[in-house]
Amino acid sequence: MYYLKYRPQNIREISNQKRRELLIKVFSKTEDIPHAWLFAGPKGTGKTSTARIIAKILNCENNLFANKSKSPEPCNKCISCRSIEQNRFFDVYELDAASNRGIDDVRALRDQVAYSPTKGRFKIYIIDEAHMLTKEAFNALLKTLEEPPKFVIFILATTEPQKLPATISSRCLVLNFQKAQEEEIIDSLEQIIKGEKIKVKPTVLTSIAQRAQGSYRDAAKLLELAVESTDLSQTQVETMLQNNVASNSDELLILIFNKEEDKALKWLDEFAKAGGNSAWLIEELLNLLHNFLLYKKGILNEDEIFSKLKQVKINQISRLIKLLFIAYEQTKYSPVDILPLMIVVVEYNK
Repeated sequence: MYYLKYRPQNIREISNQKRRELLIKVFSKTEDIPHAWLFAGPKGTGKTSTARIIAKILNCENNLFANKSKSPEPCNKCISCRSIEQNRFFDVYELDAASNRGIDDVRALRDQVAYSPTKGRFKIYIIDEAHMLTKEAFNALLKTLEEPPKFVIFILATTEPQKLPATISSRCLVLNFQKAQEEEIIDSLEQIIKGEKIKVKPTVLTSIAQRAQGSYRDAAKLLELAVESTDLSQTQVETMLQNNVASNSDELLILIFNKEEDKALKWLDEFAKAGGNSAWLIEELLNLLHNFLLYKKGILNEDEIFSKLKQVKINQISRLIKLLFIAYEQTKYSPVDILPLMIVVVEYNK
């Protein structure tokens, strides 16, 4: 997959200039390295990739931290760098808090912290979706965050930083990952097409960047889908993008509000068979519902779709929004991508 094959491997490959400058500033010296970081931002903006780069910086065998160079950049050639890149370095631990969220999981992690690194100079703990930890798990983690051994670094990554207790976030260096700018995404796509030796018109890259909604990962996935399913002409790529982001999601919204359950489920089934992305569809629906709320409050002018839904009340809009939020979270872990959305249709019609 392109997004895995071409994820940044060092500081200079990070597309966001502010993030590059901050990392260079922090790691230009080997003293006073923050022992706890909080990476906060939307999906696909480089949180996990940046965490792995930090792990390589601190454990590289040929850079500033190894007294072999004046640069903190990882060499990406030594055993440590290659092992971290391949996710098999004993001193880098990645924990998905969505599936390991309890106090027992954190206690097991806390027990490991006291032991010295096996291979590297630092032990790095990367906790993804950190906001999913339970209250008891956060309490168990707090003491370790306050006084970790000097060789331990914690990196918490989350799409919902507001859900983290203040006692946790206040002990971390917070690094915000905003949605990527269009030019930053185009830059990352250009690195992919250069590596794959394929020819793509700049206008095609621009279209993909615009549809990726600020996500490097989604942009890479769309480019790969375009390479696999089109001739990379502007017309075919635009058609592919239109199908994938569900530009006619207003049809589904009308079916849901009219409680036409069978037709809505058939619509979703056809959307999935056409290769549609459920997460993007939910985002499209939420954008529509956001505007619908504003229309109901007289803030937005009437739109064609809203004129077809005048019977819908604000509490109905609110209920559907809540169901879609739940489905959006479940889509990440569902073995059947479209299933959480189908459940929304069924639940709303109860």
